[in-house]
Amino acid sequence: MSEIIYPDWNALMPHQIEAIRSPQRFKVLIWHRRARKTTTSLIELTKQSQLTIGGYWHLFPTYAEAKDAVWRDPAMLFRIIPEQWIIKRNEQELVVYLKNGSYIQLKGADDPDALRGPNPMGIIFDEFPLQKLEAWKVMEPVLRANGGWAWFVGTPKGKNHGYDFFERGQQGHPEWKSWLLKASSSGIIDPYQLNESRKGMSESFYNQEWECAFLEGEGSVFRGFKEIMSSKPAAPESGVRYVIGADLAKLRDFTVLTVYDTRSNSQVYQDRFQDLDWTFQKKKIAALSSHYNNALVVLDATGLGDPIADDLIRSQVPVEPFKLSETSKKELIEKMSIWIEQKKFRMLPIEETTKEFEQFTYTLGETGKVHYGAPSGENYHDDIVISQGLAVWALQPIIKEQQEKPLTPLQVFRKMKETRYAEENEWREFDEIY
Repeated sequence: MSEIIYPDWNALMPHQIEAIRSPQRFKVLIWHRRARKTTTSLIELTKQSQLTIGGYWHLFPTYAEAKDAVWRDPAMLFRIIPEQWIIKRNEQELVVYLKNGSYIQLKGADDPDALRGPNPMGIIFDEFPLQKLEAWKVMEPVLRANGGWAWFVGTPKGKNHGYDFFERGQQGHPEWKSWLLKASSSGIIDPYQLNESRKGMSESFYNQEWECAFLEGEGSVFRGFKEIMSSKPAAPESGVRYVIGADLAKLRDFTVLTVYDTRSNSQVYQDRFQDLDWTFQKKKIAALSSHYNNALVVLDATGLGDPIADDLIRSQVPVEPFKLSETSKKELIEKMSIWIEQKKFRMLPIEETTKEFEQFTYTLGETGKVHYGAPSGENYHDDIVISQGLAVWALQPIIKEQQEKPLTPLQVFRKMKETRYAEENEWREFDEIY
């Protein structure tokens, strides 16, 4: 068997070669989307595993992301590591054992304390701006003690710790170096594709994802949401119109019911529960609607939610079914995001709400499409976010001159019908009831 020359420098691009060959111990790679950050990182892990026997980690924000992005992708881990070097694979632990005694393991950084104990020689912190900084704080003493090294790679997510580490690499420190690679100068992405991507996103989002701009406040979907968490719980008032956002779940996730006073666009109630059968959930929704003056329920009618919406309508509960598709979810989230920035509504200051709004994120697909949701993993949820979005979807901007007589739920429902695109059969059954 001929000797393996690794890596194959002729197959790498100049920015990859520069990062791998630079002698610094701690490297920060802020490269645009599709610039081969993960590929370059895996090449470095594999190279180092042959130079010094030991453990080498590739950390992602979550375990699920590590498995999907590297382990299951045929173009990643098992294409990059020469098959002749592998002695064993453990899919449950995401570990590859090499014949020389080294191993390469994929891990999630969402529970930093779980990283304690092992003694890796090198670590890649992939999508570092999205990771918890505590993961680095836990592992830095280990690498300091054993002479190990670390890479921090990703695209910007505002001026958070990713920005701080990039700046550290720009100060000429002998142990640190950082690189920033823009799509407009790398030559990797066709200019036509970049222009098409720009058409489908905001200018700031484009600059962040493709031009690696560290923008203030661009690290999350909902900027400034804590500033509108000033509402207070309230019982129903006579003559006031209310709306309920209902996101449904039965087992792993939560069902969340969010109630808003449409007079002031203020949240007045929130209920979050789990492991309840559908019959009881329908009774809770109907009772809550009745309690808040026959409030309109904007209900997630995706999948199993569709027959539940039908059942509630037959029970004369005013329901607007909302089917969550990739497009409709994007519209829902972006309306709420804009309204948060413009302070058009107020939320209750609830800890679980804060947590979900902080963690809610986006990913950018290969075609430039934006996908919204909670991070992967059983500890992450977006049920409150969706429930809030469904309620906000039905709200209208507050005007100073209030109507003398509030609209009834049926009038509100018919007004929505007039102003939204929908097939007639989606509304026929509700109309027949009234």
